[in-house]
Amino acid sequence: MKKNHVHKYERTKLGNKGYEIYKCRLPDCPHYVPVAVATGRLSLCWAGCGNAVMLTTEMVDHDKVWRPFCDSCRKSRAARRKAMQELPKEESA
Repeated sequence: MKKNHVHKYERTKLGNKGYEIYKCRLPDCPHYVPVAVATGRLSLCWAGCGNAVMLTTEMVDHDKVWRPFCDSCRKSRAARRKAMQELPKEESA
């Protein structure tokens, strides 16, 4: 029986040649799609908020986007990263 759900895609490499695909990481879901045709697909946000994210051309073409995040989670992650960089550095004794 087929279950209808929004996939939780993660970019991964397949086989010895490193063919890149987006694989659904939900339990009991064997679905995957080649990176070349992943644009426009829906994925769950990896931050755990449960929002659906549409894979855009920028996400698919950017080699560093392995797990898609929604806009609100991406902005909060960027803000936390910036705040951590602005913390004063501790001097070692």
